[in-house]
Amino acid sequence: MGGCDSILSIDIGTTRIKAGLVDCNTLEITGRGSVSTPVSYPRKGWSEQDPEELWRAIVRAASAALEGFEASRVSGVIFSTYLAGVVLLDRDNYELTPIITWLDERAHGLPRELFSGVLKVSGYNLLHLVDLLRVTGGAPSKTGKDPLSKMVWLRENMPDLFTKAHSIGTLKTWVLAKTAGARLVSPDDAHLTWLADTRGGRAVWSPRLARRYGIPLEKLPRIAGPTDVAGGLVSSAARDLGLPEGIPVIVGAGDIASAAVGSGALADGEYHIYVGTSSWIGVHSSRRLLDVGHYIGSLLSAKPGEYLVIGEQEIAGGMIDWILDATGMDYRAVEDINSIPPGSEGLIATPWLYGERTPIDDPHAKGVIIGLTLRHTKKHLIKAALEGVALNIAWAMKHMVRLAGKPKMLRGVGGGFRLQALANIIASVLNHTIEVASQPEMAGVRGAAALAASSLKKTSIEYETVKVPISWRAEPDPDASRMYKELLQIYEEIYARLKVLFRRLSVYDHFTPVFD
Repeated sequence: MGGCDSILSIDIGTTRIKAGLVDCNTLEITGRGSVSTPVSYPRKGWSEQDPEELWRAIVRAASAALEGFEASRVSGVIFSTYLAGVVLLDRDNYELTPIITWLDERAHGLPRELFSGVLKVSGYNLLHLVDLLRVTGGAPSKTGKDPLSKMVWLRENMPDLFTKAHSIGTLKTWVLAKTAGARLVSPDDAHLTWLADTRGGRAVWSPRLARRYGIPLEKLPRIAGPTDVAGGLVSSAARDLGLPEGIPVIVGAGDIASAAVGSGALADGEYHIYVGTSSWIGVHSSRRLLDVGHYIGSLLSAKPGEYLVIGEQEIAGGMIDWILDATGMDYRAVEDINSIPPGSEGLIATPWLYGERTPIDDPHAKGVIIGLTLRHTKKHLIKAALEGVALNIAWAMKHMVRLAGKPKMLRGVGGGFRLQALANIIASVLNHTIEVASQPEMAGVRGAAALAASSLKKTSIEYETVKVPISWRAEPDPDASRMYKELLQIYEEIYARLKVLFRRLSVYDHFTPVFD
């Protein structure tokens, strides 16, 4: 095994950066920092980040994590990054555009040829869709959120900058260029561009797909493994971060793959549930699984040769935040709802505040509070919000299980699992024990650190993730589970009965997203 002391692991979220100083041998987080990062919405449907502001936030978070620690003991740096961001870089790695975040929808309906033609299935050109599914295992949505759509938009609307660009990169490409001078992308990030052939558990750029959609192959960054060393920390980044120049910068993975590693659920049938502002369910698989009808797909995982089957949901903890804000309550109230019986005395709240993906893929879906009566209190509303998040997860889990099999184990990660009341409700709704990881909100930081430790010590990822600590187990309540099984049927019927009205209401929707 190679030598390794501590790792600076940085998780770049859309609006928050979490940095952790992680012990290379125990994965204990010994220092931490958290900094919010502003997102600008210059036009309707646009979502951008200023690279200089983002870098300053990274430096502040890293400085907080490193406070009081001897910099010479840091053995390496690694980043977990949100997926589907796009930025143009010139020959000197200077940013020609802001970072276009995953939320951005300016490229709605692009590439046009994918959504046009006589033969269509679910709005897609049949021939294009079949080819994309065969080669990449998926296809960009019509929302414009996927990198391919954004690349096409840049080519059409900023042709001079597009031509000048040396690299069309993701957020991962940008941060590795900034810190290691390398233009790289991790396999999961490359997978989500829908320009890579991902058969056989690896990603290789497809010249044919790049040519079809007008993306110059030579402008795409090189695909490197999550445990590969991108390069040594360049002097400018070393100076800003207060670290020795030349220490290894490891490629790492995207936020979902990093959190999956940080959950410790890597074996067959071991699921993890992430609950933050949004939520997702994930399980590793040796096969590329897909359920187009319920928006469940597979990305290459951080585990070599395997895929991560994912069902992603747009809003989870964001619903709880919204209810607390609307009622003038804070998070202390969440742990004070035990007096409210399961089912909130007939009150149901749906967390579709930003549309929904799994299992309905409907951007028009809206949040609903149904069953409200004079006997209901603020506590009822809070418990209904928690139950709505849990029922939504259970709705997605039904389709995940049909595709990937029953869970042998469930791990809980993400800041939502800091709420014991929420964890217990999710366990009861799913009727399954959930092992809650220690410091669940730091799963991305710990998972990235595990990848770095594997790289620097020349060990397997599985060897490192055995060390992921479990803080407690949320056990299902049998009586509550029986009630939630009935409520889930009602919950699903709410959408079935209201989806036409949701679409009609969308005519009046001028929503600009704000995430905390």
